[in-house]
Amino acid sequence: MSGALDNIHPELDQSNTIKILAKNFNEIDNESDYYMAVSHLVNFPGSISVQALMSFLERSSSASSVLLAQRKAVEVLARLDAVEAEPTISACLGSSDIYMIENAAWALAKLNCQKSSVHALMIELVKDHRQNQRVLIQSLAQLNVTQAVPVIKNLLKSDQPSVRGAAVAALVRLTGERTNLQVLGDHLFDPNQMVRQCTVQDIIDSDASELLSDLLQAPISPSFRLRAVQSFFNKKQFSELNQPYTAAIDQVLRDDPRKIAVLHSFSENIPVEILLQNLFHPDFSRCYLAMNTLLQCTPGEVFFHAKEIWGSKIYNDYGAHYFVIQLFGMIKEWSSGDRKVIRQLLLEAVVDRRPQFKKSPPAALLSLSRLFPSECDQVFQTWLSSSETSSWIYRYSALLAIELDHSWTCYSDQIRELASSDPELLVRCKAQSVCQTL
Repeated sequence: MSGALDNIHPELDQSNTIKILAKNFNEIDNESDYYMAVSHLVNFPGSISVQALMSFLERSSSASSVLLAQRKAVEVLARLDAVEAEPTISACLGSSDIYMIENAAWALAKLNCQKSSVHALMIELVKDHRQNQRVLIQSLAQLNVTQAVPVIKNLLKSDQPSVRGAAVAALVRLTGERTNLQVLGDHLFDPNQMVRQCTVQDIIDSDASELLSDLLQAPISPSFRLRAVQSFFNKKQFSELNQPYTAAIDQVLRDDPRKIAVLHSFSENIPVEILLQNLFHPDFSRCYLAMNTLLQCTPGEVFFHAKEIWGSKIYNDYGAHYFVIQLFGMIKEWSSGDRKVIRQLLLEAVVDRRPQFKKSPPAALLSLSRLFPSECDQVFQTWLSSSETSSWIYRYSALLAIELDHSWTCYSDQIRELASSDPELLVRCKAQSVCQTL
């Protein structure tokens, strides 16, 4: 229910949190206090918190800080599985605030609200293009509201790709209709990065494993691709689990930019320093294009400019950091002096535990395995253990690195243990495969 980062105020107990919500607007110290208090109550499940949140939702105010906190209160009630709050949340569907309606629809779906009157209201709301039609469609699908099918079919013609995608996925769930799945395949290569990212969720909701090849080529974050492949895998019967799914995970983790279908191009020769700046771009198509081009540049020049901005820029940007870590392992022609620095940067990256930098450690291990395989030993000792490594991606990456170098027979026992008892089925399957190669 609550995530690892929810309790950011451990010194604040439930009673004092509720006291903040009870204050009048002119009594609070900061305008963000209401929002903070509402968010913090997710750490205190039970009727007391639920009642405090419901009472706060009944407060009438035009202050933006109150409205923001009330939207959050709806979300928190759903996360607390507060089914008793359904009437209060349902009333929010009548709000003039479209963002409140969006949160209410999501919350009612999470609470599995099965009141026909609520469903009817949501169907009317989804017809209104001013509303977040995507969230309303997803909520109706999650609630299995088959009465919404005619309206949702009409939204296949929406001028918004994200709405069309949600409609395709909803119809798969509500009717089994899969003839429109290629719409999602096309959306994976939409010029708009946000459309491409939204499409991943539509593909997951549709269980559209037939789009696996398109997904692997899509210029989106590897985290999105991993999530989709894992979803396909987890929905299969064990007898159906086969090599294409682990091969797909392998490809995503290696993340070779030459296998990504980029949507942009450079019109002229671009200096290395500009190519590196493109690794900071929020559109992954531009990042992968830059990576592809950097692989064709002189290694010494690439490293010179990367080193120049490593401490000031790259180290503090999780996107660029990930791409440069990948780049290090994809180029083998580094000079001996550059290799010494790269070795140290990779060793630091593999133990980096900054929350936003989760993609970097697995990438660093794979780069180490290509350039400095002897440095992987200590990492393997930790990562080849489900009790010591919470992330399945870390364990999988370790297995992938070992698979690329068959000399690591000393870890055969640990790998057999993962093959038989790892909590993540994908890891078990990969470990079984690696066992056959050692």
